[in-house]
Amino acid sequence: MTTKNDHLHSIQARIEELQNTISEKEEQIKKRASRLKNDLEAELSPMNIVRKYPFNAAGATFIAGLLLTKALKGNSTNSAAFQQTISTPTNLQPSQHKSAWSTIGLEALRSAKDLGFTYLQRYIDKKFK
Repeated sequence: MTTKNDHLHSIQARIEELQNTISEKEEQIKKRASRLKNDLEAELSPMNIVRKYPFNAAGATFIAGLLLTKALKGNSTNSAAFQQTISTPTNLQPSQHKSAWSTIGLEALRSAKDLGFTYLQRYIDKKFK
């Protein structure tokens, strides 16, 4: 017959065994999560996407630039007619603000275009070498 102490020791041994199993599983999950994170970062990095799909990336950059410029520039004919009808200095500030955003948008478009074409040029050069 087993005594109380034997029963407690077996329970304690089982608890330690379960804690070890939990620790091992935790380490395995951490390793898998780290590996998955690295794989996702490598797969979804902008450099790899541009390298895999250079023409799609250049087209997407071009379209995004057009949409950004259109959104930032707005409808300039209506705003010019509106500004001619109202000539107070307080109403000119939003126009200057809009012009600044339009300039920033155009610069962003140029930068994105240059970046896209640079990647495309490098890709084509590597394919022909």
